[in-house]
Amino acid sequence: MTKRLLPLIPGGLVVEQVLPEPDRVTVVARSRLPTSPCPDCRAPSSRVHSRYERRLADLPWQGRPVAVRLRARRFFCAEPACPRRTFAERLPGVARPSARRSERLADVQRQVALALGGEAGTRLSARLAMPTSADTLLRLARSATRPEPPVPRALGVDEWAWRKGRRYGTVLVDLERKTVVDL
Repeated sequence: MTKRLLPLIPGGLVVEQVLPEPDRVTVVARSRLPTSPCPDCRAPSSRVHSRYERRLADLPWQGRPVAVRLRARRFFCAEPACPRRTFAERLPGVARPSARRSERLADVQRQVALALGGEAGTRLSARLAMPTSADTLLRLARSATRPEPPVPRALGVDEWAWRKGRRYGTVLVDLERKTVVDL
């Protein structure tokens, strides 16, 4: 068996145990890295302060939800001048700090939210073994980064009055793409 169990868990983690259950698969994992940089001073540290367990939801496997029990560590900061004495290891690409779902699952749920919205996305997510609420899907859709629009070459300006003599508005329009740039 390989050290990384197929695409079952995110990269950067080592599987310690797989616990299949009738309604889900639980994966016990830990970080692959021996050190972690301090979030404030960026000094690497290998002195472990303590360990704790994080529970993350991940992509489903064979139609069953996957729960990752991640054995995370807290480290002492090695830099004496750093104001932070201890810190929890960061797992970039696996999960954000304090997150309850992996980055992979959040990305798939965000795509479902952008395609279907809240209620319809909830129904599809439940069928795909990634249950979540409509509000969570809408929150993920709002957090999606939009591509930066290109700089308009031909800009149109129009002004109007909401109330004559009191409130005025201006709209800027990209004439080539026929989209509103700003109000």
